[in-house]
Amino acid sequence: MFLSNFESGVDAKKRVSIPAPFRKVLGGADSVFLWPSLDKPCIEGAGELLMHQFEDSMADLDLMDPRRIALANYIMGEARQAKLDEGGRIVLDAELLVTAGVSDKAKFVGLGDRFQIWEPAAYEAEKAQMRALAKDSIGLLKAKPRRAGQTPDKVGGE
Repeated sequence: MFLSNFESGVDAKKRVSIPAPFRKVLGGADSVFLWPSLDKPCIEGAGELLMHQFEDSMADLDLMDPRRIALANYIMGEARQAKLDEGGRIVLDAELLVTAGVSDKAKFVGLGDRFQIWEPAAYEAEKAQMRALAKDSIGLLKAKPRRAGQTPDKVGGE
């Protein structure tokens, strides 16, 4: 699970280090998938598993449903696969950098199944709004029974 938040420098070649805990979640994968957020001024990122989950979820919609096509166009069509180098760095695509306003610093924020990459000041500016929405939404969280084989330290899986 992608948890917590980390700040990293972006070098002149537009490389940024994926935080070590995030690399661990990727389980040795040599790349991540990045796409512009649909509703925030940031970059979304994930491993291959979430991309397959997006694909499976979209496949539940009718083949010619315009919403399916729009979602596929925006998520799959805008996604970039970024290869990790031996130091755990990726090169951030110039178009994504502009979309998110990221230049010399990047704020990685874990969202469980994915992460976001923000310009640090933009993240701080949005934080109060996100906290207020989370506070208003707290009633949506429901306790779920554990699945067979889950122990308290394995709830949510890895």
